[in-house]
Amino acid sequence: MDNNISQPLGKDGYQTLGKKVFWLFFLQMTPVAFILLIISVILFVLSFQPFLATTFLGNMQNYVLGATLISFLISLVIFSGAFIFAQLTYKNYLFSISDDSFKIKRGILSKTENAIPYRQIQNVDIERSLMFQMLGLSRLIILTAGHEDEKPSGGSAGDDEAEGVIPAVDQKLAEWLQTELLKRADIQKVTETK
Repeated sequence: MDNNISQPLGKDGYQTLGKKVFWLFFLQMTPVAFILLIISVILFVLSFQPFLATTFLGNMQNYVLGATLISFLISLVIFSGAFIFAQLTYKNYLFSISDDSFKIKRGILSKTENAIPYRQIQNVDIERSLMFQMLGLSRLIILTAGHEDEKPSGGSAGDDEAEGVIPAVDQKLAEWLQTELLKRADIQKVTETK
């Protein structure tokens, strides 16, 4: 396996989710900006149409051009804000494989850190929606003892806040994590039964 995957990249032994995840976070925050950008283009094309110069309200071309500029500027502000927020989210969503547990740190203003002891891990599932497959990403779900009936399904709003969910991670890293976590979980269970 790739050496840089098994070595922590971040401070305090924590590693990021992978560079592609930043773009996923960014794209998830920008649908309104894309819609406004499309509206801007449509209004810009319409503003040069001669029928707008002779409406019953008068010459509407200047008003349409003004609306074009406003919608374009709003879309730029949203894109900029989404870029900054996606960067903060990405830099503050980290994981670590320690000797006794798998740790997940997340949050920008309100930070949380969860530690999942290996002995509690029952299974590690990988989900890949069509968009995730196209981006080379996976969603990692860690099922723990006592929570196997509460497996998150499909991507509803509260799933990413569950203790054992990494919302997106590079595909190869997800496969490595699945193997590593299951191996460590089996080792701890065998050690405790002796």
